[in-house]
Amino acid sequence: MVTLSQVFFFSLSILFACFEWMTQSDPKMTQSGSTEFAKTATAGGAGDVYGGAAGAAACSSSDVLLNNFQLKKKSYRVLLHGQHLVWERMQRQSVKRPNEAQKVPLPEQQLTAGAESSYGAHSHILHMDDIISICAGNSKHESLQPPPSNRDQQQADGDTKPTAQFLTINYAERLSKSKTDCNRWQLRRITFYNADAYIVRQWQLQLQARVASSPTGGQRVQRLLVFINPFGGRKAGAQTYERFVRPLFQLAGIDATCITTQRANQIRDILLTHDLSCYEAVCCVGGDGTVAEVINGLVFRRMRELGLDEQRPAYIPRPTLPVAVIPAGSTDTIVYSMHGTADVRTAAIHVVLGQKRGLDVCSVSNNRTLLRFCASVLSYGYLGDVAAESEQYRWMGTKRYEYSGIKAFFSNRGYDAELQLLEEPTEPETPQSPASVYTEPPSVCYANCQRCSIASSLQEQRSTLFAANADESRDELQPQQAEQQKKLAEQQAQPNDDATVAVNCESQLNEIETALYRSQLLRPTSLPLQPGGSYGSNMSLPSGLQWKTIRGNFFLICGANITCACARSPNGISRYSHLGDGCLDLILVRKTSFLNNVRFLLNTAGRAGDIRNLPFVEVYRTRKFIFRTLTTPATEENLSLAGSRQPIAQNGSDGVSSEYSSWNCDGEVVTDLDITMSSHCQLIDVFMRGPHSYSKPQKPGVSVPTTPVSSSDNIYCCCKD
Repeated sequence: MVTLSQVFFFSLSILFACFEWMTQSDPKMTQSGSTEFAKTATAGGAGDVYGGAAGAAACSSSDVLLNNFQLKKKSYRVLLHGQHLVWERMQRQSVKRPNEAQKVPLPEQQLTAGAESSYGAHSHILHMDDIISICAGNSKHESLQPPPSNRDQQQADGDTKPTAQFLTINYAERLSKSKTDCNRWQLRRITFYNADAYIVRQWQLQLQARVASSPTGGQRVQRLLVFINPFGGRKAGAQTYERFVRPLFQLAGIDATCITTQRANQIRDILLTHDLSCYEAVCCVGGDGTVAEVINGLVFRRMRELGLDEQRPAYIPRPTLPVAVIPAGSTDTIVYSMHGTADVRTAAIHVVLGQKRGLDVCSVSNNRTLLRFCASVLSYGYLGDVAAESEQYRWMGTKRYEYSGIKAFFSNRGYDAELQLLEEPTEPETPQSPASVYTEPPSVCYANCQRCSIASSLQEQRSTLFAANADESRDELQPQQAEQQKKLAEQQAQPNDDATVAVNCESQLNEIETALYRSQLLRPTSLPLQPGGSYGSNMSLPSGLQWKTIRGNFFLICGANITCACARSPNGISRYSHLGDGCLDLILVRKTSFLNNVRFLLNTAGRAGDIRNLPFVEVYRTRKFIFRTLTTPATEENLSLAGSRQPIAQNGSDGVSSEYSSWNCDGEVVTDLDITMSSHCQLIDVFMRGPHSYSKPQKPGVSVPTTPVSSSDNIYCCCKD
């Protein structure tokens, strides 16, 4: 029972704290004396007020905690306000001069959760979204250890007499002032000391509660399935995970189940057949081929769960599990495009922090069936020759790409082809950046990208609308089920009829999915290779939309889903491609002289180059394009996916004639010639925040990618000379 003397003493301590706050000399969190400030209770009363988890729950996220701590034997004033943790070194009390004007105390209205400028010029500010873990211990070494399990933590929270005096906060920080790689993140830690163990306990519980209640706190992963490819790239996938990734996962308290692959298609087989209900995300350690295999496995698994035909699905469903990518390949273009760097620690930190964004995925199909899904680039011609040629030089390791690339570059071969594409995306309300408009520089994709955010909002509205239409159509489907069964029995006698495909697909769906399927009956079922009728499009074409046909002899044809940037090409082959806008960039490089090919490579390698300024390069932004050769080879029926490191499907095809090239799909070889590529807006969630703008000073007259003024300040990079 709380006595009257305890109530009086507690009230007196509150009054004393308020008096010291009002009488301090520096309005920006500095303190004149060395007396401990804002101590909520003494050692005897703190256990009754904030001694356990119940006390932390009693303090809401709007409460302000302010105490004195020691950091490296220096006194610091530490503030916990909203989603910000602020600390500043305490200054010594200076003797006031008679004529010196007294500083005005900090107004209460300036102390807001988002006003970082009100904390002071010398304050260190940390957001809750960047905190990885909070640990307490009786010594500094003990507080640096990984956090205990949930059971041990609950037992520690129930103790009535805490003893820990050291509080260590592990957090992530972006190297924004780095002159070499401003997109890299690193692990930082800070250890505070306070002689009062009850104050340390209170701060630990409050920090943990606010991290959990932050916008990204609920998205953080606790159980993770990790696939490690030991053969990709430099064959250092296992060493990369053990050295850089596992310590971070342990520090964040992530329970990771690791599987080391031993053969091609093993990841896909596990994702298709095993129970994944106990996992919250799937992580892969490898190159672009490993990422593509994970994405293909998750999408095809979702198709099987919904009963869709894998060769001719009515629509492409969205997987439920997000994907985490740890780079361990040769070029790692997917990771570089997502983070702006291929640093392993940066990728692991984004997995720990838990913030996700939607990533576009493209479906690749021929005129008969769906082949696979593409995450980065689908290229024909030069890059296709490099991928096909390098397969016979695997004994050279990563050098095989350089050798095959030089060999194919000097050959300077061209291929006759015809392409059909939509000049404008099928969603007019999505913001456009047409390649034919040069009056204003187009925007690049960055953290908090407005173009991708608008596309995400439209995608959510479209999903909600489809769900509403499905509910309205549920009553209409019941009287038609008997008629459908009758039609199905009649169609089964004619297996070659085109309508059989639609009936079979519809019979495998439930009522809701059937309604969605019927709302998009404009999709063809016979899979003809005609404009607007080719398989692979997930969207119906509005009336009046025209197709554009392009014929010619091409050195390179690329369908870029992302920028495809890497360390050797920081801007990638498509620097203005976005991660989640539902569009892809079709890049056509005409067959020209050897010197022009050199100009093309130089423009892709430098930061100031832009391939759109080259007269023999055409760039189109579209959601779908159809490719076919002008002369069809006699062995077309035998062509399929072959020669892949980790193929999705294989057969016994011998290859393609020298008159034709191969397709390079995420580093894998696809030998089909007539190809349709369609973009699916933010089909899968990945752990990333997006790259940050590179703001090095540019030469006068050079077109520089712009970033909107309305975006938050953290998208701008501090890479300046």
